[in-house]
Amino acid sequence: MESQIELEYEDIKGHADTKMVRFVGDLDATNVETVLEKICNLFNDGFINIIADFKKLRYVNSTGLGILLHFSKSAKEKNGSFKIANVNENVYEIIEIIGATTLLEIYDEVDEAIAALK
Repeated sequence: MESQIELEYEDIKGHADTKMVRFVGDLDATNVETVLEKICNLFNDGFINIIADFKKLRYVNSTGLGILLHFSKSAKEKNGSFKIANVNENVYEIIEIIGATTLLEIYDEVDEAIAALK
């Protein structure tokens, strides 16, 4: 059975090359391709900075984490960034277990991630 994930987009005032993306649901192997396609489309449309709001992301597995690392690398290659904010305890724990806390830009609040934009 496919896990449900929904992506909601929002522009960031004063940052034309930035898009905020709210992740709602679960990110795992059943929906990672859909998420990959949607985020890559944003990069292709000229949004080099992505702020991922994980407030409503309930779960991520290693496949989902792999794709987050891919987004981070893709953004850096475009001189942009992939920032994560509002990570709940469950999701953070998984990121920590895999050792990706140093590889991902993680912020407590969306406002902090926006403030860290170049």
